[in-house]
This record gives sequence, C-alpha cells and structure tokens, in this order.
Amino acid sequence: MFLRFLVVLIFVFYALLGLAFKAHAGDPFTVSGVQVDATAQDALQAQTKAIAQGQLRAANILVERMSLARDRRAKNFTGVTKEDGPRMIRALEISNEKRSANRYLGDISVAFNKSAVEQYMHAKGLRIIATQSRKRLVIPLVQNTGLWEPNPWSNAWQQSNFEHALTPMQTITPNIDVVRIAQNPNNNALSMAQLKDIGRVYGIQQILIVKAVQEGTGYSATIQDIAIDTQSNRYLGRVRGLTPNETVAKVVQKVEGEWKASSVTAVNAETVVLPISILYRTHAEWISLKDIINGAAQIKSAQLEAVSKSGAMMSLHYSGDIERLRNELSFKGVTLREDEFLGMVLTRSNYR
Repeated sequence: MFLRFLVVLIFVFYALLGLAFKAHAGDPFTVSGVQVDATAQDALQAQTKAIAQGQLRAANILVERMSLARDRRAKNFTGVTKEDGPRMIRALEISNEKRSANRYLGDISVAFNKSAVEQYMHAKGLRIIATQSRKRLVIPLVQNTGLWEPNPWSNAWQQSNFEHALTPMQTITPNIDVVRIAQNPNNNALSMAQLKDIGRVYGIQQILIVKAVQEGTGYSATIQDIAIDTQSNRYLGRVRGLTPNETVAKVVQKVEGEWKASSVTAVNAETVVLPISILYRTHAEWISLKDIINGAAQIKSAQLEAVSKSGAMMSLHYSGDIERLRNELSFKGVTLREDEFLGMVLTRSNYR
C-alpha cells in the first residue's frame, strides 16, 4: 500500500513539473515524443515501468544528440544507466495515454537540467554540442508524386516534431500562400525563385529538400541543404530506412551530424582574439546577432568595445580555426567576412 502511495506521489510531482514544461519549447535539452509501452501485473505498475523506460530512452537520445559518435566510441560509452537518467531530469510531460488492466501506452516529453547534463557528459569524457543551427523548412518530395498529394513519406514528416533538435525543422504545409507559389510540384519543379518566395512565407532562410524513393515498406532519401539567402546548396548524401518514420529519423540524424561536425571545438584548441565589426539594420537584429555570438560553440567569450545604432565593435575569443567558426555561423544565417576598410565584419547573411 505504501509503495502504491509513493508511486502516485511521484507522478503528481512530475505533473506539477510539467506545468512549466511548455515554456521551454525549442530547448535542445528537451526530448519530445518518446513512445512508451509496457505491461505488468496491473495498470499502475505498467505505467511505472513504461515511464522509467521512457526516461532512460530520452536520456540516451539527448546524449547522442549532444555528442559525437566518435567520442562515444573512444570513451567506450555504452549508454546512460537507469540510475543516472532520472538524476538529469527537470520536468516530464505525458500525452496520448492509453490504459488497460495490465498495459500502459503513451508519449512522454522530458526536459533535462542543463547543468546536470553538462556535469554528466564531462564526467564521461564527452564533448557537448548544445547550440542550435537556424531553423530549416523541410520539403518532403516523393518520386512521381506531387508535393500536396497525401503519402506516407509526407505524413511521417508532418507528424514529427523537431523543434528541440540541434537542427530545428518545420515541415511545409499546403497553406494558400504556399500553394499559390508552388501549386503541386514534383521533385524537379522547385526553382530557387520559388524557394525564396516560400522561405518568405515562413520567415525561414534555410530549406531542406528530401527526395524519396519507396523501397518496399521503407524509403531511400537524398538530402539537399539550401541556404536561400546566400543561394548555397549542399548535398548531404542519401539515407535509407525500413519505414517512413525510421528514414525521417535518419535524415535528421544526418543533418545534426553535419552540424555537430562543423561546430565542435577541439578541447585543447588555442584561443585566438579576433576584433570584428558587427553591422545591423535594426535593434532587434543587433539583439539577434548578440544571441548567436553568445550561443556559438566555438566562441569562448565576447567583449563589447563600442556600439551605435547600426554597428558595434567586439573582440571574440574563439578556438583558433576561422573556417570552422565561419561554417558554424553560416549555419545560423550569419556571415563572417573580411572587408578592405573595416577588417573582419559580421552580418546577417542577407545583409545589404
């Protein structure tokens, strides 16, 4: 009886924590949509078992998200234990619950404590990559199928939530403005001009085009990562999955892997001081640029020297690889270039 009462108290505690959960949307220390399914002697024990399993799965998803596979291999990291996982949790939310006499199903979202995660990964010898790239608009295309025609590939993207990923993503939807730009394109019909117009509708400068071919019950998909403000186009390769959802997860994993590889900093890298001029058009743009600088993985610190209505001067302390720094900033929609008169200049990629 006491054990049952204790379990109920635990779930009440998590429910109270969940009241503040939604305030942290977009936080990369949150793992959402973890499906749980467990059976036991009664419904309460099944729920307890399912939640514990979901917590552990979420903790491992988070560590994989924020670390490099090569680091995990080098440190012989075999996963978060059932003892360590709950210690890092800050809040938990449960949705889509279903119960029977001895079975429990649901979806859980887990918000982790940033300091606890950092301490855990440091203790395991894993470098942590926690900065997010700018959001991408995903356009899922299927061979010989129009973009707006219902299909399992598009449905898998629509049903997924990647706002907490290191590379946040939003899937295109057939609203009236977008349909007017691209009525029902197949995988060869979207021009750069159309992509720019679609990007304006969503307020997004980065577009991910995933072109899929059905292979049995699964899909093979190629990945194009397009920055429409700079008109740069990168081919990230091909992934395969046994189901649409598995293929979608592998696409996201691939894009996140590219982002982590570009932003990771060598632990013992030499620190370089770089004076820069920052140009902007509005106060809001200046605030946004400051946030990007403060959140960059390779910038250890930044000192403000002077500021005006349209520009500022800073000294950046970064780990000494300027091309890596440029690449990380470009993923966030920022350009770092050399100017004949101003020296190193940092602006939004679409700054004119």
